Amino acid sequence: MLGGGEPGNRLKDFGGKLNRKTTRLGIAGALTALSLAASAFPAHAALTIDPCGPVVDSVKLCTAENGSAYAMLVNSDVAGPRPGIGGALQVGRTLTVVDGAWDPADATLTHQWLRNEVPVLGATGPTYRLTEADLGKGIRVKTIARAAGYATATAQSAKTAPVTNAGSAVPSIQASSGVSFDLVGAGTNLDDPSRLVTAMLGSWSAATDIHFQYQWLRDGAPIPGATAKIFDTTGWGSTGLLSVRITGHAPGFNPASRTSAQRAVLPYNPAPGAVVTGGTGLGDVLTGVDDVPWLYTTGSGEPGKERHYKWLRDGVVIPGAAGLTYTVTAEDQGHILVLMTETWYRFVAYSNPVAVPAAAGAGVGLNPLTIVTKPVLTGEFTTGTPMTVTGGTWSVPVEKLTVTYDWMLPEGSMWAGGPAYTPGRPQVGATVTVFVTASAPGYAPTRIKVTAPKPLSLRDPDQTKAPAISGTATVKEKLTVAAGVWNRYDMRVVKESRQWLRDGTPIARATGRDYTLVSADVGKKISVRVTSTLDGRILKTQTTDATARVAAATLSSAVPTIAGTAKVGSVLTIKRGTWTWGTTFKYRWLRNGVPISGATASTYKVRTADRDKKITVQVTGSRPGYTTASQVSAALIAR
Repeated sequence: MLGGGEPGNRLKDFGGKLNRKTTRLGIAGALTALSLAASAFPAHAALTIDPCGPVVDSVKLCTAENGSAYAMLVNSDVAGPRPGIGGALQVGRTLTVVDGAWDPADATLTHQWLRNEVPVLGATGPTYRLTEADLGKGIRVKTIARAAGYATATAQSAKTAPVTNAGSAVPSIQASSGVSFDLVGAGTNLDDPSRLVTAMLGSWSAATDIHFQYQWLRDGAPIPGATAKIFDTTGWGSTGLLSVRITGHAPGFNPASRTSAQRAVLPYNPAPGAVVTGGTGLGDVLTGVDDVPWLYTTGSGEPGKERHYKWLRDGVVIPGAAGLTYTVTAEDQGHILVLMTETWYRFVAYSNPVAVPAAAGAGVGLNPLTIVTKPVLTGEFTTGTPMTVTGGTWSVPVEKLTVTYDWMLPEGSMWAGGPAYTPGRPQVGATVTVFVTASAPGYAPTRIKVTAPKPLSLRDPDQTKAPAISGTATVKEKLTVAAGVWNRYDMRVVKESRQWLRDGTPIARATGRDYTLVSADVGKKISVRVTSTLDGRILKTQTTDATARVAAATLSSAVPTIAGTAKVGSVLTIKRGTWTWGTTFKYRWLRNGVPISGATASTYKVRTADRDKKITVQVTGSRPGYTTASQVSAALIAR
């Protein structure tokens, strides 16, 4: 199994774009050959009949290299990634749309640029020059993909930050110096028989939402049409050096490009299948000769020598038939036999197909099964989450039906498992398909190719703990909001932005992790709105639980003293002591504890009425956001 980066069967894509030497034999041709009781095909005979018939009810019938019949669904949506935008977000600058690889590869892409969600008239190209009308507005681009036999699909970029006036310097993406390329899912040397190489990004920085474009080069010159992340070196030849140029784009940044080192590519040497000879009558013995050394090596660097063999009847493994020889049985009559070879690392090749004549008077008897309800592929289509395909319903009772599932991974390898498959990181950006094979006695096995409705994406992190506020809800105290806790499934980091709220209303300039309470917060409840983003895309916006109503702070105070001689005609002065900075004071002079009319200043002239009385002063301090405090001095006896 290759999912999650493990080795898998490098089985050629049945009728797909990776299969360079598919046996081109249509269903009708196969049935005709069998009904004529033909002898075995010559070793590696070249057949020139088209492998697939016409599209009927969104299905076309095909024949795979292993001799099995299958039906390909062609009514699924065109599938592709979310487009990106690159370029400086300034009036007069030009933005560029970055479209990734779509399935099918020949899909026609058109575009529509939007300004604050409103389509911009006439802006339908791959680039868009910003105008004064865009100032202060966010920009998106919509990609519309169309392909014959597929439903039209639409993908939309993230919205950019607001466009600004020209003039300020535009930062550039910091491009990686580690751009390179290597084999897909195999070893590290280009003399490996794998013909697929993939671009390696290295590390890029200075932008959070980088989208990449690829251009493969031969001797430094662009190879027309070679703009996908994966490149097929089949037919490269014995001369020329391969390299890849990667360009990173991000909104608000100037693009940057890096080109890998040039490397020689050795000719692709596919593993040949065995050559099968022998009679095709009942009881005859077929023999496979498999003496050509394969270039695929073991982990120790030695050529892969251990081989396993399986005989297939119409593409379905025959139980117990696991050697280089096979005796034709009655069950084989009217069917196609193929010898499959597997080596260490499970590399796969097929022999020449052998058609076994039908029994006398048996007729063709190999009509494909009829599809009643087509299989359906469901799931989130993200790494680490399973996708599931139904078996569909067919024209024979379920008790007579055998259904198997072959998951075709993006680089052409296969995982033969059950109706569920969990993709791994190596499949990100590609579209997974599964072949559902139905077989029943008296019928030719029929395959349905079901394609995922969209490419695989990285699984978003799951939040296990929401942000929360800690601290004391009292003026002058500091509140802190703890970041949310996320389960990460890769190296991407969730970023958080914050806005503190007072009774649900944003507090100006309060966007940090900490917030110190002020007098305006007294009696109000404080909360934080936290926006979590991943690669520039909003994952979640949530508001924390609010605090209790904010209490006033405690005012620091001191017992005042009276300076001066308490003698009629003398002036007394208050010494307040140390209070909270910024406190506002009020004074009240008292005679025997009773307020003296009009005595509210910080000084007091002793009166005749005060003689032999106790003179004190009350100091009351107040400050916004604090409790009010009062202190009374010790008494003086007036003389």
